[in-house]
Amino acid sequence: MRSLNGFILPEDFLIGTANSAFQSEGAWQREGKSESIMEHYAKEFAGKVPPYLSELDKDVAKRQARQVYSTDLPDRGCFFYDNYEAYIEDMKKTGQNVYRMSLAWPRIIPTGTGAVNISAIEYYDRVINKLISCGITPFVDIYHWDLPQCLMDEGGFSNPRFPEWFENYARVCFEHFGDRVKLWSTFNESAISITNGYITRRFPPFIKDVKRGHEASLNVILAHYRAVRLYKSMNLGGKIGAVNCITDVTPAGMNWDDIGAAERQTQRNYDWWTEPMLKGTYPEQLFRECSYIRDTMPEGYQQRMDKEFIPMDFIGINYYVSGRTVYLPDSPLLSKRVESFYSAPGQAFAPYPPGLFDVVQYTADRYDNPEMYITENGCALRNQNDPEKECDDEERITYIREHLRMAARAIRCGYNLKGYMYWNDADSYEELDGYNLRFGLTWVNHETGERRWKKSRYYFSEICKSHLVN
Repeated sequence: MRSLNGFILPEDFLIGTANSAFQSEGAWQREGKSESIMEHYAKEFAGKVPPYLSELDKDVAKRQARQVYSTDLPDRGCFFYDNYEAYIEDMKKTGQNVYRMSLAWPRIIPTGTGAVNISAIEYYDRVINKLISCGITPFVDIYHWDLPQCLMDEGGFSNPRFPEWFENYARVCFEHFGDRVKLWSTFNESAISITNGYITRRFPPFIKDVKRGHEASLNVILAHYRAVRLYKSMNLGGKIGAVNCITDVTPAGMNWDDIGAAERQTQRNYDWWTEPMLKGTYPEQLFRECSYIRDTMPEGYQQRMDKEFIPMDFIGINYYVSGRTVYLPDSPLLSKRVESFYSAPGQAFAPYPPGLFDVVQYTADRYDNPEMYITENGCALRNQNDPEKECDDEERITYIREHLRMAARAIRCGYNLKGYMYWNDADSYEELDGYNLRFGLTWVNHETGERRWKKSRYYFSEICKSHLVN
């Protein structure tokens, strides 16, 4: 609802923050935890040019703003593992009623498929119990990018056994935490970990093989189905979905070719995952118009999906930026991204707040207005090595206000938006950028662990407590 004095969020609206295990916890080699794929590649490419840039023309590579992997490692995060109680007390003071977190597969099952690490179960028990005791709903991702490296050594997502591996891991999570956790997500941003990891080579494991990428993507979908079916069979009384990322892509020109290009970009990055999870099918337009997709799919993919499909309960949407595209007939997707209208000096991603409304509307229109959560949305500012400047973050306050206005408008229009989780709770590790990119509402010294609330956290607290946006 909207009044003359501001924008109103419903009383039962979930509003809070988010973070992931490998980015926040630290303690990466303690109490039995094994190495994850993210930690492995962070060490392998520290201070080096990523593989995809090494393939580009040198002049093109020079124009890339993020050319070299940071030498920072995710061994500290924001020290959440050792300080979770203090962080959760801060969440309580903020007035938030939800915290989106993830469980670390290599911490819970260090060998990927073998014995359960009891110390990890006890740790996550403590975290979940602390959240609940503070009146905060735990929203839990089963998988947020940190595949055990030992499973990657066996082929990772493209191994036909991956659905079995994941189902086994999900069962452990449900059995130990399902009595208290009532909002589950299977996978976070598969477009990044699979499409970018296996097809464009822009993300670990840095593979460029379309056919293998499509095998991996099908395995993730089948693994998702198995986890959803398993969860529902256990009658634990909660809901389960997945988290997918979306860019608000618009045509650069006022013509049907560019409109089609924008449709294909959105379908490849968002609907490639969301449609199978909600409807059991891939976007038909991509198969009709893009031969490189049509000709590289695993044999019998639709029959395998039909056999295992089960719809999920909600969709989590990660939204950060907008994009523009033009028709390009010689490219695989018959499209090419071009420069956006919008810029934001000092920010890593140029924000476009109306895009939040657009992506909620798009999801509602295409998927019959499912239950939706904004599971990530955040303002990335560069590390200035000056806590006073970084805590005086007016840009982040503006970012939060304008995006939450759009959330309130979407709800007023009848869209089934149930929550908003700001990314992220505290300055943590970011893949490629290390600790040089800061999203957090809490400032963190990554050497000493010192923490301070930023001005944006005080502002966000006012919204959490009142459910009003100015």
